[in-house]
Amino acid sequence: MPIDKELIKSKIHSREDISLKTITDIVAYKISESSEDMGPEANFLAATEAVSQYIVENFTDIGKFKDHLSQLDKGMKSINQFVDTVYSYYQDKQLLSFEIVKNMVAKVKDVNLKMITDIVAYRIYQSPDDKGPELNFLSAETFVAQYISENFKNLSELRRCLSDLGKGSYALEAFADLVYKYYCQKKNN
Repeated sequence: MPIDKELIKSKIHSREDISLKTITDIVAYKISESSEDMGPEANFLAATEAVSQYIVENFTDIGKFKDHLSQLDKGMKSINQFVDTVYSYYQDKQLLSFEIVKNMVAKVKDVNLKMITDIVAYRIYQSPDDKGPELNFLSAETFVAQYISENFKNLSELRRCLSDLGKGSYALEAFADLVYKYYCQKKNN
């Protein structure tokens, strides 16, 4: 059976494949123990994304993935070996999906993302689209999450972009301006 990221995710969420679910749960636990902890739900979403992406990039079908697991040491040891590999992959890539970025902003897990969102919300407040502080912030949060998830594969790419824009608040304002222009462009289409 050909391998597809959404298929892997559905197998994890439906608990159809207990080894995939176990691997994902352990990766989520490792994330929760790290400085990248975003809360149980976001950690699980990040783990699901990392596991499915890793499998799609490294195996041509489910059978090859199962064969790989069976060739590792038996039992939990093989699952733990695979978890360590996926977690290292996650740390290198720190994949960003819309849900993960939105959660990072909402729970202030990344101060830079929160500040960017606040700046975009302020730009919306200054525009004819002002709908009050709460709606402005929700709109900004959505557009920040959408912009970042569409334009950056991982946190290191985003951090590199911010450092290319400058230092401190100047970089955050420049990035917020990019997001706001994106918001205006989407609104006008």
